[in-house]
Amino acid sequence: MSTSAPPDWPHCAHGADLAADPFGCRGIHVPGHAACLAHLAGADCDAYLAGLTPGASIDHRGTTFTESLLIALLNALRDTATGHPRLGAAQFGSATFEGTAEFGPAKFDGTAGFESATFKHTAGFWSATFKGAAKFGSATFEDTARFWSATFEGDARFWSAAFRGPNKGVGRAGG
Repeated sequence: MSTSAPPDWPHCAHGADLAADPFGCRGIHVPGHAACLAHLAGADCDAYLAGLTPGASIDHRGTTFTESLLIALLNALRDTATGHPRLGAAQFGSATFEGTAEFGPAKFDGTAGFESATFKHTAGFWSATFKGAAKFGSATFEDTARFWSATFEGDARFWSAAFRGPNKGVGRAGG
C-alpha cells in the first residue's frame, strides 16, 4: 500500500523503501513496542495477547490482519462467561483484513472504529452488539458483508462505505 503521506499515528514502517514505499507498514505500534501487531515478534506478540482481558480497549489502526492473527486477537478478548469476544473501544481504522474477518457474535462495549478499513473476504458481524458508535465510514467490503441480527445501540455510520461483494448481508434483521 503506497500513499503520499504517513498515517497520523506512530506506525510500524516495516518494509519501508525510499523508492517503492517510503512509509512501509502503516500499522500503529503495539503499546511498548516499535512494531504493529502483524510485525510483532513471536514472544512479544504472545505476551501482548496474553495481557489482554475481555473488555480491553485496543488500537490496531492501519494493521494488516491475516485470518489467524484476527482469531488470536479475538480469542485473547474472549469472555469466559459468554464464550464470545468482548472489546472495549476498538480502533481498526485503515486496517486491512486479508482473510475472513469473523467478529460475530462479539460485543463492542465502546466505540468500534472501522473507518477506511478494507475487508478482502467475508466480513462477519452476525449477532454482534455495538454498545457505542459503530463507525464504518469509507470502509470497503470486497466480498460478503454479514450484519445479520447485529444490534446497534449507538450511532451506526456507513457513510461512503463500499459494498462490492455478491451478498451484502445487510438485509432483513434476524436472517
